[in-house]
Amino acid sequence: MSFEKIVDEYRPLISYMIRKLHIRRHVDEYMQIGLIALWEAYERYDETKGSFCTFAFKMIRWRIVSQLRKETKNVYVPLPEEYVLKEDVDFFANIVWEDALQYLTPRERIWLIRHVIEGKTLKQIADEEGVSINAVKQWRISAVKKLKRYVNCAAHPYSNTRHRRRAGRRRENV
Repeated sequence: MSFEKIVDEYRPLISYMIRKLHIRRHVDEYMQIGLIALWEAYERYDETKGSFCTFAFKMIRWRIVSQLRKETKNVYVPLPEEYVLKEDVDFFANIVWEDALQYLTPRERIWLIRHVIEGKTLKQIADEEGVSINAVKQWRISAVKKLKRYVNCAAHPYSNTRHRRRAGRRRENV
């Protein structure tokens, strides 16, 4: 089968992928990337390893997603004017750390202080505490969950009272 026939047959597939990935800008460029990937699939296809349709689909999708990642890696999105700090204020100084830290266990506090504030890696924290990196990752996961609940409760105090009451009971039990 000639490549021209394959292009005619697979052009709708490339268009479908572009729509499915919600690409609205530079559609022609992504169509071209898809056609190049189709050409490479046509050249590299081995009949003994499966159907051409599956191979071409994966090649085209991988190439388009790869290009999307490259383009969105360093995209600068400006903040609306109301979110920009007007004064020279340390953003974290406005957060009530003491209140947020009350929701965390001692291990979770260690992760928060050493990783977020001091900038240490998970491996450094694990070495200092004499635990595995996976243990520190678990501290992080549970701390992030609790902090998300705390931030959500602070932003919407009446929408999530169940979490706030539960966290308050845990604080009393500690």
